[in-house]
Formats: sequence, C-alpha cells, structure tokens
Amino acid sequence: MIRIFQQDETAVRKVKDIESFSNTERTLWVDLQNPSKTEIKSVEEKFDVDFLSQQEQLEIESSSRYIEEDEHLIANSNFLIPDKEQRYINVPVSFMLKDDVLFTYRHADLKSFADTVKKIKSRRAVFDDGAQIMINIFESRVDYDADLIEAVSQEVKAINRQLDLDAKLDKKMLLRINDYQELTMLIRENVVDKQRVISAMIRSDGWFNDLEQRRLRTLIKDINSLIEHTNFIFERLEFLQDTFLGLVNLEQNQIIKIFTVLSLVFLPPTLIASIYGMNFANMPEVNWQYGYLFAIGLMALSSLVTIWIFKKKNWL
Repeated sequence: MIRIFQQDETAVRKVKDIESFSNTERTLWVDLQNPSKTEIKSVEEKFDVDFLSQQEQLEIESSSRYIEEDEHLIANSNFLIPDKEQRYINVPVSFMLKDDVLFTYRHADLKSFADTVKKIKSRRAVFDDGAQIMINIFESRVDYDADLIEAVSQEVKAINRQLDLDAKLDKKMLLRINDYQELTMLIRENVVDKQRVISAMIRSDGWFNDLEQRRLRTLIKDINSLIEHTNFIFERLEFLQDTFLGLVNLEQNQIIKIFTVLSLVFLPPTLIASIYGMNFANMPEVNWQYGYLFAIGLMALSSLVTIWIFKKKNWL
C-alpha cells in the first residue's frame, strides 16, 4: 500500500497511488506499508530513490542504522508491536529524507504512523516538510513506549502485592516474572535503538532547523528517562524473583521443619518400644501386670518432654 501526502495552498491531501500524484503540489511524505514489488519500483522510479529490502533491514549493522549523505538521509529503527500471542516483536522501519520529502518503508501497521496520519487529517499539527513528520513519528513512538513501560510497571506492582507468605507460590508466577523481564529487556533495547538514531539526527549537518533540533533534544531527554525507568523496573523484577525464591525456600524449610520435629518427637517412643520389643527371657516388666501401661505411659511422657524442650528453646 502506498500513501502520499501532498500539500496545496489550503491543506494536506492524501494520494493512494502514483497515478493520482500531482507534480504541481508539494510532496511531504511517501509511506509504503507492506508494498508490492511493483509499488516499490514505481515509487523508486518516480522519486529517484532506493529502498532497502526487508532482509537488508533485518541484517543491517548497528553502525549503519543511520546514513547521512549529500542528497539524502537514511535512518533505520525497530518498532515494537504485539503479535498474535500477545507477545511483542520488533519490526524494522526505514526512514529516508530527500529534498524535504520523507519516505517510510515498513511491513506492519504501526500506531505511531496512524497517530501522525490522524494529526495530518485533523490539522492538529502543521507540517512544513518531511523532517517534521519524521520527528512527530518518533515522538509518538516514544510516547507509546512510555505507556508500555507504565503498563509493565503496573503489572510489576500487582505481582508485588501477590507475593507474601500466604500466597500460592507456583511456577506460573515465576514464569510471569520471567516474561516481564524479557519484555522489559526488549523495551530497553528498542528505546536504546531510538536513542542512537535520535542522537545521530541531532548531530546531523543541515537536515534539521533550530526548532526541529530543540524537539530532538527534548526527545532524547525523554528517551533517557525511559531508559532509567526500564532499568528500575528490571531491578525490581530481579528483587521480586529473589523474593519469590526466598518465599519458596521458607515454605520448603517449614515443611522440612515439621517433618524434623515429628521425627524427633517420635524418636524416644520408638526407642522405648524397641527396647521392650526385645525377646529376652529376663526382662522384669514382661510378666508385670502393669508393664504394658507402664511402657505406653513412658512413651507418651518421652514425647511430651521432647515437645516441652522444643517450645522452651523456641524451636516451635
């Protein structure tokens, strides 16, 4: 799908194909979403540009995620989206600035792009060139990342409230903590990726005016705060993981303690029963009328004495 946004004297209008393209109006943004080979070729021939393939976007090195030349500027960044299993995956997005026109190439429907299109349609924001649209997309994306981090933070709080000695500790909670650790690391990697690209844009030579540079510097401050927040969440998740394992150990120790106490309580009666179970002829109590009751009483007394000693030592 191709979407071309052109500006006339009164407003910005959207063109859905090259055939409806007007050479008399100023082009601001050319957006390619899941384009066919024919659509890619038509845009490349019309605007004299070259797009990276999806495989090239995935394999591109970190050092080459930002390329600045005399005629164009290329920035490649990853955007997080939820998949069918409600997990998050990275989707590569390519940005290109040439002659104040923004070209974007992506293979997913992204909320930050949809929000930018809404702003263009509602005229809530005035866009004079492609650079402003590019900055707006990154601003919208960083806001979305902030909302995602806040959602993770709320989930971490919920897990923290569930962790106590009376909680049902099972592997599902531990796996849940692990899932949020993975998501936090993924968000952090994604935000750091934006940090690299925005930092390179700030250092660019002549591609962004003073107002746009101020917006970029504000954006990098927001990104830095998000990185600090993700670090805090990850540390908190590690603390929750340690707390979970500590509670499991306490629960196991309590069970072992119960078995240990029971073993020690019944150890003296077992010893007494073993003594009187010996088959010796000369045992005084064997022919005694009250020998059985005496043995039972002695076993009960030994158990009570053991329990009393445990309580006096505060072991129970």
